[in-house]
Amino acid sequence: MELHSIEAKSGLSRARYPESFLVSLYRALAPYRGCAHGCLYCDGRAEKYYVDGDFTRDIQIRENLPDLVARDVDGGTASREYGAVCIGSGVTDVYQGAERERGITRATLEHLSRAGIPIVILTKNNLILRDFDILSRFPAALIITTITTVNEKDARFLEPGATPPSGRLEIVRKAKEHGFFAGIMAMPLCPGISDGESSFAALLDAAQEVGADFVYPGGLTLRPGRQKDAFMALVDSRYPDLRPLYNDLYRENRQSGMPLASASAVLHARLDRMVRTRGMSQMIPHRVYRSLLSAPDSLFVLFCHMQNLYQMRGVDTRPLKAATDRYAEWLGEARTALRRKRGAGSFPGTFPVTGELTERLLELSATGNLSLILRNDRLTALASEILNGGVYFDYPSLSIVSG
Repeated sequence: MELHSIEAKSGLSRARYPESFLVSLYRALAPYRGCAHGCLYCDGRAEKYYVDGDFTRDIQIRENLPDLVARDVDGGTASREYGAVCIGSGVTDVYQGAERERGITRATLEHLSRAGIPIVILTKNNLILRDFDILSRFPAALIITTITTVNEKDARFLEPGATPPSGRLEIVRKAKEHGFFAGIMAMPLCPGISDGESSFAALLDAAQEVGADFVYPGGLTLRPGRQKDAFMALVDSRYPDLRPLYNDLYRENRQSGMPLASASAVLHARLDRMVRTRGMSQMIPHRVYRSLLSAPDSLFVLFCHMQNLYQMRGVDTRPLKAATDRYAEWLGEARTALRRKRGAGSFPGTFPVTGELTERLLELSATGNLSLILRNDRLTALASEILNGGVYFDYPSLSIVSG
């Protein structure tokens, strides 16, 4: 592994809408580029995410990132709006081996903890346990680990530099013991290797045993070029009997890396059924992210998730998408106007923009005017019930639950 210093241009950034995949409003730039975990399926290898040198050996370090984040926190970037910050990226890991030596992630967390907003972290490395002391300072924390299989032998081939699956399950167990939210990204599930019913059932068994809040499954994408070449070399060397299957599934060579649409639909329907029949959530659940986001943003993420959840059950989601788009337009315009107001908030915890957005939404609900925005009676009734408090939307049953 070769470490190279590069300069970060930004620290903490804020979006117009919360990101629905990792339920966060803010993002801190990833401390590292490239990833020594060396996962053979990682699309970070693809030309789209170009990294100088060898993706798994030439690790670039943004050593000035903690200073930039400290500047942004002290300057009030996160003082006006409540919402989780996600540190990192889907194409690198903030706790890869370089972190043990350089500690850029830990230094960044030290500064972020002063902002008074929640944290979301995704990792495959149990080095995160070192930083549970800092994560305990955040008002809420969601710890996510990726587990594609609980078969240790397959994991050594697929993810040679990551913590073994048993160690990642221990991250979830210990995170729950510390009072954090914790879940598993079961992606990518690789055809013929880890996407089978028995393999995924074993992962679900393990997830339930350690108390995971959710298991979020997904299939494998293979972008033509370096990523696909690297993975197919693994198939040829370790799983040669599967070569015809991969030739068929990925014969279209889509730039997105997606397999045949028909096969993907069948896979996701099966995975959804397996998670749901166990009473587990197959996405980050509403009962979790309602603590990580403001009420207006939590509602937006819920509407986005509902589109996926109902679509997997074969429901026509076009009316729901139209209502979501109208709500997004209201939320975006209201937020932009409030952000233009002067006054940055004198100290963490005030969050004036969040407070006013929430008040406006509650007033819309109380006066019946939310229905004029959504134009969907069932969705309006659901939103009003949630905004009144004490309930959440349960993903396995698609119903309101008290708690």
